[in-house]
Amino acid sequence: MYFKKLKILLIIFISVIGLIDIEAQSDWEFNASIYGWFAGIDGTVGVATKDVQVDATPSDLFNNLDFTMGGHFEARNLKVSFIADVFYIGLGRESQVEKTIGRTTIIKTGSLDLDEWVIEGTIGYRISKEFEVLLATRFYDIIADIQISDTTTSNGENWFDGFIGARYLTDFADDWYTSIRADIGLGGSSFAWFTNAGLGYRFSKLFSLSLDYRILSVDYEVGSGINYFKYDTFNHGFGLAATFSF
Repeated sequence: MYFKKLKILLIIFISVIGLIDIEAQSDWEFNASIYGWFAGIDGTVGVATKDVQVDATPSDLFNNLDFTMGGHFEARNLKVSFIADVFYIGLGRESQVEKTIGRTTIIKTGSLDLDEWVIEGTIGYRISKEFEVLLATRFYDIIADIQISDTTTSNGENWFDGFIGARYLTDFADDWYTSIRADIGLGGSSFAWFTNAGLGYRFSKLFSLSLDYRILSVDYEVGSGINYFKYDTFNHGFGLAATFSF
């Protein structure tokens, strides 16, 4: 199901780029990227009466990663920028599961399967050529399956957060460029924040590659009993992006 959703989103993504390219004005710049974010995850994922302590470092990811993919589109002129971003990661790993029965907590070995979608829409206002303030929203769709022995407990939630932040972009040493971004917010989450630092190289006016380090922290909790769901995590790691500019 998630691969079908990803295919649909990519088709929409490519179609929008084509339409914008047709209508492009000389004072607008556009870029589209495909990237992988190889993120480690630390924190707690809770479903019903079960909590899983997650400690998957980026170096563990290749043993536990099912699939990851991201897409990014940006349009900007001298005053404003518009950003759309979609990211998916599927993770499966053995974990220590805490199960609460009444006032008693039992710790057992189990497994966690996690599907995480993060979709972002952002508007930026450029204070200068290199610096802009950002107003963003993110939509999260998280599904967690926790298994102990032959019993699997599943639950999922989706919600929106609003953010305010800033970004700094600059070129240096001919074809090299760097970017730094940070934002904080809340909404469905009690608190969330994101930061990204990247270094890129332009091989031509059309194509560039960048190496980024990204951190996304989300603290979300809702419900109780069998309706309980918790996603209090710290996602962090390097990403590699291929960008096409026009």
